Amino acid sequence: DRYILAKTHDLVTRIAERLDAYDIASACQAVVEFMDALNNWYIRRNRPRFWRAQGTEDSDKQAAYDTLYTVLVTLSRCASPLLPFISEAVYRGLTRDLSVHLADWPDAAALAADPDLVADMDRVREVCSGALSLRATRDIRVRQPLAELVVAGSGIEHLAPYSDMIADEVNVKRVRFTEEIESYASFRLQVNARDAGPRLGADTKRALAAAKQGDWRNLPDGEVDAGGITLRPGEFTFLLEPKQGVACEALPGNDVIVVLDLDPSPELIEEGLARDVVRVVQQARKEADLHVSDRIHLYLELPDEFRRAVERFSDYVAEQTLATELRLEASGAGEEASFHEGHIGGQTLRVGIQLASST
Repeated sequence: DRYILAKTHDLVTRIAERLDAYDIASACQAVVEFMDALNNWYIRRNRPRFWRAQGTEDSDKQAAYDTLYTVLVTLSRCASPLLPFISEAVYRGLTRDLSVHLADWPDAAALAADPDLVADMDRVREVCSGALSLRATRDIRVRQPLAELVVAGSGIEHLAPYSDMIADEVNVKRVRFTEEIESYASFRLQVNARDAGPRLGADTKRALAAAKQGDWRNLPDGEVDAGGITLRPGEFTFLLEPKQGVACEALPGNDVIVVLDLDPSPELIEEGLARDVVRVVQQARKEADLHVSDRIHLYLELPDEFRRAVERFSDYVAEQTLATELRLEASGAGEEASFHEGHIGGQTLRVGIQLASST
């Protein structure tokens, strides 16, 4: 909640500055970047809070709704010059006021700024994005748990308090931080002669030779010293060269890399299969037009490997699907039960669902 409110503070300030400078493109980009943080991070990661049934933790659920309301109303007001019709619809739907275009510009001071938290959480998002990109390039589905994610780079240990969040987002059992990038990969400097040549002239060859020999170092403000020649941003690129057998990816800035262990154990493979079953059951719940909080009796007819996985992780499957009863057979299902089929890797999974209240 603190993160997205602080991001909203920064959004109001940034849009105001860009509009005052008549820089419409940058103002629009600020909205796009904020929407990514809001929708693909805050809302998605807080869905359990929004969907939680009424109970003893109502204050946390209410806090999530209050935060989202504040953010959406503020976003509608500061984005209204750029998105007049969408902002109007969202604002009027939330507030019942006459028009967002008659509202005052939001006061950034009313929202608590927290630059350190924003910087840390943005870095966490980059770590997760890099790890998920690695999964995608290696064709390893996110539902398959992996043993470890290593985050390597100078001064990265301060993200350790977010280890559980990263592990949950990337679906790994352990997150480890280290400063030793060299244990996993190295960066090679590549001089962009076409861009650097007009400025450097004959010094371009010296810079190229220094880069080839590894005689370079990072400078402040994103510049690089290559054999005594200063290269500006855009005049060079960094190429990540992983060591043999290492799966890694660099984060923006090329000062941190993420390394994934892509060899899951048999137990992790079974857990991944159980998660696949959960996905099929959740799809069956949608097809049965159930409410997200409806409790069910669950009947599963599964291929052997999926059956073994569900037997081992039955508590997890029941918890995730809101099943008060789980049977690995169709017998016992009442007339009210509906049956659905799912397909994973060419295999068919049969799912029976019956509302718990109807038995």
